[in-house]
Amino acid sequence: MLISTITLPKYTSAQYRSFVLGVKAAPSVCWLNTSQKVYDSKGIKPGFSWGLSAEIYFAKNYALATGLSFIYQGGKLSYPDIIDGNRVTLERNYRIRYLEIPAVLKLKTNEIGKFRYYGQLGLGFGVRTKSMAKDEYRSGTNNVSTDYRVIDNSTNLFKTALIVGAGIEYPFDNNTAMIVGINFNNGLTDALKGDNVAEPSYEHEGRPNFVELHIGVMF
Repeated sequence: MLISTITLPKYTSAQYRSFVLGVKAAPSVCWLNTSQKVYDSKGIKPGFSWGLSAEIYFAKNYALATGLSFIYQGGKLSYPDIIDGNRVTLERNYRIRYLEIPAVLKLKTNEIGKFRYYGQLGLGFGVRTKSMAKDEYRSGTNNVSTDYRVIDNSTNLFKTALIVGAGIEYPFDNNTAMIVGINFNNGLTDALKGDNVAEPSYEHEGRPNFVELHIGVMF
């Protein structure tokens, strides 16, 4: 039994490569989702990610997809706040950067024409590297807007996300392939922390989400 286990990769390596490494870039649209009653999500913002991709195969068409992604995302929330002793409705624009390591099960088809199709499902584990915010609110008859500033004390360090995606793979040769796909990164954890000053019974809440166009080359 031990001999067959040791020698198995020698037979399977002729059928598929057990490890593939590549690079990726992905423009995205992102937003912050909230379930708090006094909070409103105010639309989408452009985002971007880039990094390294790795696929570890345990069968010809089945792999663990992982890597290292630098993610630039954000969103906009509206909620009540107290500024200079006055209650205002604050609109805050967030810019949050994460370093994420995905752990995704990737399933591929055999070649159909010149293409292979894939679907993937898994989790992403991220650490926040920087967070910034810009505020807009109305004070009396004046509209007030601040510049972006660092708010790392108001955001959580770690995040977890559900990753769902699909796409196509076009091989240039036996060792190189181009990948184009769409991924949905659905935040499972809250990016924000602390209580709302104007409504102490509510906590700040915003779960980061984005849809990206994944473009990559695997070697």
